[in-house]
Amino acid sequence: MRMNYRTLAASLLACTALLLAAAPQDAAKGPPPTHDPHAGHDHKASGASIAHAAPEFTLTGADGKTYNLADYKGKTVILEWFCSTCPASGQGEDSYWGSGRASATVAGVKAADPTAVYLSIDSTKDGHQGKSTATEATDSAAIVAKAGQSNPVLMDADGKVGRAYGAKTTPHIFIIDGTGNVVYIGAPTSDDGKTNYIVNAVTAVKAGKPVEPATTKNKGCGVKYAPKK
Repeated sequence: MRMNYRTLAASLLACTALLLAAAPQDAAKGPPPTHDPHAGHDHKASGASIAHAAPEFTLTGADGKTYNLADYKGKTVILEWFCSTCPASGQGEDSYWGSGRASATVAGVKAADPTAVYLSIDSTKDGHQGKSTATEATDSAAIVAKAGQSNPVLMDADGKVGRAYGAKTTPHIFIIDGTGNVVYIGAPTSDDGKTNYIVNAVTAVKAGKPVEPATTKNKGCGVKYAPKK
């Protein structure tokens, strides 16, 4: 059988041309895409956030009673992070409680909405400044009583509730409306004390109006959390 060299050569040239034409196109495509497991996902920031459901919790108060957030469904709830040894929160005449601002806030809240609930939460770790959680509870309750108020102080020594909310400082305020959504996060008052963000928020919620501002910059002592287990 005689080989048709002219036909064979033409076929080889055609194949070579096809390969050369395909090579630049493949190179232009680059390497195959790498799978990104996070692409396209909307990751919610850790902690409570405006217009989202507030994290549920059950805590024991300094009075020995049990407090569940779920028990206050339908009511406006104010959560104030608190520490008895913090000069911005509970210690000294210039603190939120020592200056009278907290007492005025609690009274203002009750005037704006008699059904509203004001809760202080103490996420100070056991042993901070040599104080046990039991001693911290006693001291916290005494500060509130000295200010002429009786709102509960809830003990969160393991810090689970504080971390769930993303509480950073004492004080740090989170306000929850009757539907269970967070409507305000930030400071209790303006720096000069002339604007009470808490009372204004409660008044707005009571009137069925949006809370403005919904967030403010909070200041104070960093929450002394226990190490995570």
